[in-house]
Amino acid sequence: MKSKWSLRDYVFAAFMTIGMVASIFIIGPLVPPFFQLIAWAPIGGIFLTLGMARLQKRGSIALIILPLAVLVLPLSPAITLYLVLTTFLTELVIYLRGNYRSKNNRLFATVLFFASAVVIGLVGAGLMLGDKFATLLTKPWLIGLLSVAAAITGGCGWWLGEKIVYQLKRAGKLDDEL
Repeated sequence: MKSKWSLRDYVFAAFMTIGMVASIFIIGPLVPPFFQLIAWAPIGGIFLTLGMARLQKRGSIALIILPLAVLVLPLSPAITLYLVLTTFLTELVIYLRGNYRSKNNRLFATVLFFASAVVIGLVGAGLMLGDKFATLLTKPWLIGLLSVAAAITGGCGWWLGEKIVYQLKRAGKLDDEL
């Protein structure tokens, strides 16, 4: 049985995961908890876009995000759960749309990933952790606003990622059709 992923794909996805982890640890302490995902989305969007553009197959986001979820598990099962659920939702929708070969699907996946991460993350934190997160459950308008903000900043990350993809293709470092 042959895997649809090559060793190069696994290594590339691992580097995208490492980049996301490093950027989270840099941005996380600088931003208040409710705004961390919004602040991180442009950088996370770059890594997701590069991963989707290089890997192009269904499951590309899962290959990047699920190792991140496993790494975060000892720190926070709540974060792991929302990463798994967000990844599952994004992959399910893209499965129905095709794959990550088109810019439109990569944009849609990035925006969906970050918007749903806010909703799933805050609702999950409110139900699992309570405290200040539980008060957000009484303010769905705020969760919606934060979700839209994450979608916009994630979209900015997608745009920057696509600029990098374009330059890599011009330099011959990224194939058009893998």
